[in-house]
Amino acid sequence: MKGIICVCVILTIGLFNYGFAQDINGKWKGQMQGPNGTMDIVFNFNVNADTLTGAVEGPMGDMSISNGKVNVHQFSFDVSFNDMTINHQCTIVADSISMKIPGMQGDTMEITLKRLIEPK
Repeated sequence: MKGIICVCVILTIGLFNYGFAQDINGKWKGQMQGPNGTMDIVFNFNVNADTLTGAVEGPMGDMSISNGKVNVHQFSFDVSFNDMTINHQCTIVADSISMKIPGMQGDTMEITLKRLIEPK
């Protein structure tokens, strides 16, 4: 009986973790401060197992996501442009994503992303 309960608990945790990571698929929108004020930025995430791919849509055009890794409710990825690679550290918090990006002066910029619901 204990063996069956352990298997059920392990399967439930595994399915919860798998579903949680899969939940980031799609478009997410946030705002960040730029040199000319606040700008909208959209992240399009695609998860396959523990690998994240996708693109970032911003004022400078589209940029590909690389080195994406997903671990339950946390994930990370890089975006490269102008000979710079910027790492993004993310945490899923309820219905949003908390993103931390290292700044140029050693500070950390924090952005909250909300799922972008596209009209059908």
